[in-house]
Amino acid sequence: MNAAPAPTLQPAPGAPLLVCHMAVLSGRHRRNSLAAIRECFDANAGRIEIDIHSLAGDDYAVYHDRRLEGDTTGSGSIGAATPDAIRALRYTAYPDDRPALLSEVVELARACDTEMQLDWKDLRLMSPQRLRALVDVVAPVRERVVVSSPQDWNLRLLRDLPDAPPIGFDPGHYLAPERPGPLPRNAGAYGYRDDHPLALGRGDPAPGYLAARMEALLAQAPGSGEFFLDYRLVLQMLDDGFDAAAWLHARGVEANAWTADYRVPDDTAWLRRLLDADIDRVTTNTAPAWLAAFAAG
Repeated sequence: MNAAPAPTLQPAPGAPLLVCHMAVLSGRHRRNSLAAIRECFDANAGRIEIDIHSLAGDDYAVYHDRRLEGDTTGSGSIGAATPDAIRALRYTAYPDDRPALLSEVVELARACDTEMQLDWKDLRLMSPQRLRALVDVVAPVRERVVVSSPQDWNLRLLRDLPDAPPIGFDPGHYLAPERPGPLPRNAGAYGYRDDHPLALGRGDPAPGYLAARMEALLAQAPGSGEFFLDYRLVLQMLDDGFDAAAWLHARGVEANAWTADYRVPDDTAWLRRLLDADIDRVTTNTAPAWLAAFAAG
């Protein structure tokens, strides 16, 4: 029996510009895997997002978690592993597969036009050697790469290197919609998760508070050409009278909303709100379902 063909990403008029989260397209392949990435490239996806961690060597791993024992035959921190150690690993549920190296993804990407968002997971301050390794590995496709991270301290270090790829900031450690999570720790007076002193009381209308917070966040990651915002945060801001995408565009910064998945037909209503607010891209695990929903009207 022949496998079903890979879906293609040909958006209908008015459909969102979609980013394949963890390179998920059809859902037939493991997230962040070379097979999933290859499927996105074959479908001419506009952009994929994959997770990366630095290694003890001259490469990065395409992997989400910070430790290896959760779903691989390895153990310990991924940051302590070498590229050769990653090559020797196997996924416990997929014994014929292992985490990819970023250099392998770059080699695949040479033959296509797909943009790549590299979501940088390292929390610790990066050494000059690890920073240089990232710049060198992505050099062949630098013009189609953006490195995103909530870790503004590492984005600032990367930005200052010669030939560094473009950077984008996810401010989720500092400002988030009202939801449980490790960061930010506190529920602020305006209904957001926010540890900043401005959130201790409602001294100003919500739009003024949000503009002040966005100004501070933009200063934390200077040189960012794109902001990556929880889609629920964008919608909550719109409810409070603040258009984050318009505010960013006025400062030359693009806006990406993550991770917005299609579940029921009514979901198109809030996605249209994001598009009407001029969000530039929407990151999703369900790109084919969104496109089908928009094509159906």
